[in-house]
Amino acid sequence: MKAGDLIKKVTLKGKTTIDLDQIYPIKPLDDSDYNVKYYIDDKEQSEMMGVYYADKIIVSSKTKEDVNIICGHGYLAKKADEWSDLFVTDGIWQGGDGIFSFNIKNGKDHFDQEYIQPSLFVFGDSFIGQYDPKTQKRLQPHLMPNNTIAYLKENKVDFRVNTGDLDDVKGFYQLPKRYDYIGPIARNLVTYEPQKELDSYLSAYNPKTIEVIFDLYETRKITSIEVYNYFSKESDSLSKRGMKDISFYGSNDQETWVKINDYTLNLSHSMEDVNKIDLDVEYRYIKLFNEAVNGKGNYNDEIYQEGLFGLNKVKFINNKQLYRDIEVITNSVLRRESEHGWLWLQDGVVINKDLYFLPLIVGPDQSQPEGLQFKIMGVNCFKTPIVNGEIKPELSEAKFAPISAYEKDSSYFFGAGIMANTENAGAMNPDGYIYIYGYKTTLGLREMIVARVKEERFEYFDEWTYFDGKDYSDNILDSQPLLGHISCEMSVSQIREGHNKGKYIAVFTYDVDTPFVAFALGDTPVGPFTKPQTIYHTPEQSIFKSTTYTYNAKAHPHLSNSKRILVSYNTNTYNFEHNMSHRLIYRPRFIYLNEI
Repeated sequence: MKAGDLIKKVTLKGKTTIDLDQIYPIKPLDDSDYNVKYYIDDKEQSEMMGVYYADKIIVSSKTKEDVNIICGHGYLAKKADEWSDLFVTDGIWQGGDGIFSFNIKNGKDHFDQEYIQPSLFVFGDSFIGQYDPKTQKRLQPHLMPNNTIAYLKENKVDFRVNTGDLDDVKGFYQLPKRYDYIGPIARNLVTYEPQKELDSYLSAYNPKTIEVIFDLYETRKITSIEVYNYFSKESDSLSKRGMKDISFYGSNDQETWVKINDYTLNLSHSMEDVNKIDLDVEYRYIKLFNEAVNGKGNYNDEIYQEGLFGLNKVKFINNKQLYRDIEVITNSVLRRESEHGWLWLQDGVVINKDLYFLPLIVGPDQSQPEGLQFKIMGVNCFKTPIVNGEIKPELSEAKFAPISAYEKDSSYFFGAGIMANTENAGAMNPDGYIYIYGYKTTLGLREMIVARVKEERFEYFDEWTYFDGKDYSDNILDSQPLLGHISCEMSVSQIREGHNKGKYIAVFTYDVDTPFVAFALGDTPVGPFTKPQTIYHTPEQSIFKSTTYTYNAKAHPHLSNSKRILVSYNTNTYNFEHNMSHRLIYRPRFIYLNEI
């Protein structure tokens, strides 16, 4: 179909409802002659770039006459069954969500390329097992690792499932144990989210000495250190666990340590009690040392003798910038235990010979309803080598990614979508930055936010900056929303050909888990963007009307044409038994957004 083609011819009779077979970009009717309203799923639509998107039109006319419904410039969605069918298999891989795709051949992530093979697909939670071909029921045992991968080679998808030492099924990417511990651990010292302000560090009982080493990953200028001492709201006596006499040392290699100074910390009773230490030093590593003598290393006295040494927070600051990209180790801790967390892969980016992922850290939360019994606890970063056209997850390097934050009723998470605007990625107008999209969630409403970093500095999170609506800030909480009603996975890509050449298209599911695939157009990687526009109504809710849902739509630019954009969305059900009874529910579906 082309702009100007006839969609439907209708004879008006007073108030006339015109039902269309799908959502079209419609050239506006002359509303000087009629009262016209355009609808999608009975929701009235506003004009977008000279057209109305609608699957229903209601026209009020005083006379009986014929009108033509004409297609305008825009996008028309069509099923991409040849892609959807690739993810229906007779093997043990029996479905997954969270699908992302990557050009691991040369890292170029843009529209209008030759058909790229090999291409990598990664999935989140995946079903592994057998099924009954007559009933389509899944057969036990049916396993669900948190991630699997596949390769597109020779026009076929080669699904891969990872196994352990005993050939047991497990994810290719797993949360490192050091990021799964909870308790009064040293990592709490550099966890600054307000709701965790009372998660403190405590040493073991009566340690010989205490060393806490902070790794800033690069040599950083430090103009001050703020130390928040241990305190307890339960009992003021417990505040005597707080450290008293300490020393700070600096190093750039962990072999030669230079003493910065000795300090006496004040006894604390709240987060308002801060020990600010002014400095002018440059180090990668900072070591806090405590001789661990009761009454000297802490505030234990004759009345209260316990032998524990504690701190609340330690902040490293360069003028106004708070460093957050810090690893912490210690030689003494009171208690640590596993929270049994796992990973959900988010988007990634190919940089040179490595694939970087930013998976969410997820933990159990039984207080939530069935199908949603989880909580998001942070973000991790994996750097995975690409060797001979395949990734090597077993050689990955992992680190914590401080790209989430909380403030009042809002949370901030980054990694939902990534766009490399670099020469290596084949961008039209490269500026050398990688743009990392995320979402700010306030009382259930998700809005798109964006950070950026130079390509060669991607893994150094203290060099990320966050768009504040006008410029870029090093404070994640300055992030300002660019677009509302987005999903937790999405894409932003530059259009290289056609009517919208040069613009950026964001593709997402309207409000995360609705039947609506939507898009918006922006003038730059940070907008301004048009209002979200629904372009497709997913049909899968008819499988189990009460529980089936679709979510997290996104484009796959290196597999797309600017005029024919390949888009996937996930399908799932809130009822686990429904998933077990129908193996074809839980898998990605694909559509094309065809330019008209």
